[in-house]
Amino acid sequence: MPKLVGRYVYWSERLVREVIDDNGVQLESRVKPSLKLGVASSGLDLTGRDREKTTFEVAEKLKKKLRRSIVSDFDTPGPLQLVQGTSWVEVAEFQRWGYPRHRLDQRTAVIHGRTVTREGRRVDLCLFGGLKNLRGYTIPEDDSVRGWTSSAAPAIEELVASRGAVLGEGAGDAFLFDEEELAVDALKVALSQGIYRHTDDHMGRPETRAFTVMGFDATEYVALIYKDVTLTPGRWDFQNEQEMIGTSRILIGAPLWLRTTRPNSIRTYFGSSRVELAPATRQPTRQVLFQPRLQGGGQMSG
Repeated sequence: MPKLVGRYVYWSERLVREVIDDNGVQLESRVKPSLKLGVASSGLDLTGRDREKTTFEVAEKLKKKLRRSIVSDFDTPGPLQLVQGTSWVEVAEFQRWGYPRHRLDQRTAVIHGRTVTREGRRVDLCLFGGLKNLRGYTIPEDDSVRGWTSSAAPAIEELVASRGAVLGEGAGDAFLFDEEELAVDALKVALSQGIYRHTDDHMGRPETRAFTVMGFDATEYVALIYKDVTLTPGRWDFQNEQEMIGTSRILIGAPLWLRTTRPNSIRTYFGSSRVELAPATRQPTRQVLFQPRLQGGGQMSG
């Protein structure tokens, strides 16, 4: 059977290098000088010096060095810090419109993945990283359609930009969230940002949501986790939000990389691939603390 051809769809050079530096990982093998042989040769032979390592080699070496720190069993008690897994993932551009004290300085992707553990727990990952880290894709700055954006966007941006630091006081009503509330809102953004009709009309159809970019089968992802939140049983009623039913644990963080060995699974949703639904009389309903605004400054009840 031929070996599967892999592809890194997302690679964060900055974050990978940061994890390498912070953990003292030595990627390059030490050069072992050898004595040259022969009458015309003398001294040390350094021609065996390592070449620059490929992306795959860097990833494999990093996983090997940090194997005791990377968690792949999501039943493991938290807080988790570095995780590895496999999942179908969907990528969208995170829509920001508030004024947090910590700002994301680039166009930002929100990546959602989901897994069910051996104990039957649903775990959702909401990963935020530079949109430019998608390999081989140029995402237009303007979307052809508009849709719902979350009133929690400023607080989510603050959380991600500060890498999970506790939100400070005195930031106004936009930051009156506890960790569970903010985790739930981050997941709603990952699942529903960009809807413009009833939620059910978009269920299972990410290509109909504004701001969505792509989906693919990630046969491997490695991510740094900022917040590991387990929802309190009985606190949340998602009966009117089918896509949220069953969620138990939400991990918020940033991807180091996402790799696939099934490149034919990649589906793009932007540009001409976007599917625009016909207008409807019903408006999308969301539970928020105050009115979200549409991209471009408009308001939408929800």
